[in-house]
Amino acid sequence: MWVRMMIRNRHERTVAASPEEAAALIADFDLVWPTQFGPAPRRQGQRLYEAGLFLWEEFDRPGAARAFRVVRPDEMQAEHWFETERAGGTTVLRHTVEGRATAEFGAIWRDRIEPFHDRLLEALLDNVETAVVSVRLARTLPGS
Repeated sequence: MWVRMMIRNRHERTVAASPEEAAALIADFDLVWPTQFGPAPRRQGQRLYEAGLFLWEEFDRPGAARAFRVVRPDEMQAEHWFETERAGGTTVLRHTVEGRATAEFGAIWRDRIEPFHDRLLEALLDNVETAVVSVRLARTLPGS
């Protein structure tokens, strides 16, 4: 029997890029994943990604630039996704996790996984910002 614990987590950053540029960056985890936390999620088959103890299934979510369902562990039923929102000449890049977990796994999420996830997501957003600056710099250099 499931004793449910609701999970909700959101991170966002305003980046000096178009929504399309931000979406292109998050489409390539190898480019923006903060490897100091571990390897980028690895494709495990059709739309499946191994991410540590998690297995994600990529799916099409209306309004999301990229979205995943948590397939494993069984104790957690959740989705997480990236959205882009134009904000003047910049873009708000947002990552949201929503779902539920068993009470036992919910405690593990709250005490161990969520703090790690928070650091990883902030580092990923830092990497997106750095990539945006690098792309813009490369476009302004002679011969680019």
